[in-house]
Amino acid sequence: MEEMAETVGGLACPLNPDQHHRMHRCAPGIARGLWTWRPHLGTLWTMSRAVTETVVPLPRHLFRGPHRLRIALIGMPNSGKSTLFDAVASTSVQKGEFSGTDKAYRECPVQVGLDEARVIDLPSIRTLHSAGRDEQVALRYLLWGDDPPPVAAHDATPAPLSPPDVIVQVVDATALDRQLELTLELSQLGRPVVIALNMMDTAGKKGLHINVRALSRALGMPVVPMVAHMGHGISETFARAVAAVRETACPVPQPCNKHIRERLQPLSQALSRPDVQAAFRVPHPFLLMQIAMDEGYFVDEMRQHFPALLPTLMELRVAAERDLPRPLAEELHADRHHRAATLFEEVTRIGAPHEGKGWRYWLDELFLHPHWGLVGSLAVFGAVLFVVFEVSAWLDGLTAARLIEWSADWQPTSTGGVVSRAVVDGLIGLVGIVIPYMLPLVMLLVGLEQAGVMQRIAFVVDRGFHHVGLHGSVAVPFLLGLGCNVPALSAA
Repeated sequence: MEEMAETVGGLACPLNPDQHHRMHRCAPGIARGLWTWRPHLGTLWTMSRAVTETVVPLPRHLFRGPHRLRIALIGMPNSGKSTLFDAVASTSVQKGEFSGTDKAYRECPVQVGLDEARVIDLPSIRTLHSAGRDEQVALRYLLWGDDPPPVAAHDATPAPLSPPDVIVQVVDATALDRQLELTLELSQLGRPVVIALNMMDTAGKKGLHINVRALSRALGMPVVPMVAHMGHGISETFARAVAAVRETACPVPQPCNKHIRERLQPLSQALSRPDVQAAFRVPHPFLLMQIAMDEGYFVDEMRQHFPALLPTLMELRVAAERDLPRPLAEELHADRHHRAATLFEEVTRIGAPHEGKGWRYWLDELFLHPHWGLVGSLAVFGAVLFVVFEVSAWLDGLTAARLIEWSADWQPTSTGGVVSRAVVDGLIGLVGIVIPYMLPLVMLLVGLEQAGVMQRIAFVVDRGFHHVGLHGSVAVPFLLGLGCNVPALSAA
């Protein structure tokens, strides 16, 4: 039978249904004091009791003490993972480094309702396949923690933390199409995964509307919209993480396309041996992808522990990539990218950030017009030329010209003076290039880029640039070359 809880004086206390004196058990001091003064409080006590008393069901098992949860925060760089950790971190934050790498992790306790958990902020990771050294360490923790399987028993120092009970992937909503690839990889680990869809406010301002429910149904994992730096959605994220562990909910399998599955079937059967599964202790689909991708760590372990099986696996891998348009590893990556892009298109809609006709609407009306679009593009080019030749010349007269005039009378004769004069001339030349010309031009181009003007110009001039073998996207390097040719050539 589930327990109940009553809130008395702001304190939530567990109660048994057959207990008569609930108030004295929950908060003895507060309850006895209020009970003693009940004749004096009269109606006020009755009203207060009606407002503050609530009865809520409690789960049969709580994650507390030695049974507390471990929640791993994972995400790509600049996704807001560390911001989320800092938002929930207490004063007792523990820091450490994984063996064999200089990448640090952080750990802190959190209270999620009546449950307790330890949150681990792992180093950023881009992919689980073909991972680098630092990413490999984080991957081994996600798989095994401090309990390595037989194939990893030779590791001198395993991860200093127990394996996570649930993975929270922090996703940048403005780059959802790219970060869904990591989500598809995490779904193969066999652990509950919760998606914390961060930066939803920025995505909305950019006109990117995400159907959170559709994304959750497609992935088979909870998706929580969040704005970490403002604290929105954080409590719900951890509540959903605890619920995912309690319900033992794992992500929906995301298989490859049919033509790849058919070619990998013989390799999959060869890896289905019980001794291989017991040695690696990873889900079969994940091990299959690692061997098919020719991932170094798993192939090396296979070579050490199953030397007779490895040649057969490599032959099956070569046979699988036969008749493919590209190597098998690239084909698997392209397939994963395609599935992520398809999912992104299904759950997102590009539109105005708000209802009504804002300034972006009128930009579209101007630059996407069949005739006025070219006029608007030429007007932007003219504005850039005006900044380069008129505004920059005015700034040059206020900065570099005055510095040259100030240093004109300095004619040193000593060796130290000549060297100092050369340094001063170099600094004046640097100031004369950066401040009057580069700085205003770059600031103007950044403003046009953020406002969405350059993207619209690229669309307008794309057809004309195709006649000379270029794309419309070179409009930015073209304008940047008015200030300096070096970054323009690099961008092109």
